[in-house]
Amino acid sequence: MQLFIFITIFVIFYLKILRPWQLRWGATGDEVKCTMSGDDIVQKPNFVATRAVSLESPPTEVWKWIVQIGSGRAGFYSIDFIDNANVPSSINILPKYQRIEQDYFIPFTPNQKNGMWVKDYR
Repeated sequence: MQLFIFITIFVIFYLKILRPWQLRWGATGDEVKCTMSGDDIVQKPNFVATRAVSLESPPTEVWKWIVQIGSGRAGFYSIDFIDNANVPSSINILPKYQRIEQDYFIPFTPNQKNGMWVKDYR
């Protein structure tokens, strides 16, 4: 019975406090509420999260890192053993991944089967 109570309390804590915090990690209330690029592309998303980080760099420098994200590319600059099959994320700009176009496939998994298609970028 005590285990059931512990699990119940943990699930409630996770769903009411921890999960909402994770879904808006670093984002302000205004950022969470505002319309984002791509909102018009996915009409009925099954997952919504707005996360943010402030950087002291111009967008042209940040873009170089974002455009090369992906499995089998530069990685995700995250916890590599979780997000990138234990392959270290790049610590350099990789020229071969500096070009992106509409309908490019960005792989999320090491087998290159799951990911996202670029519909727009700015």
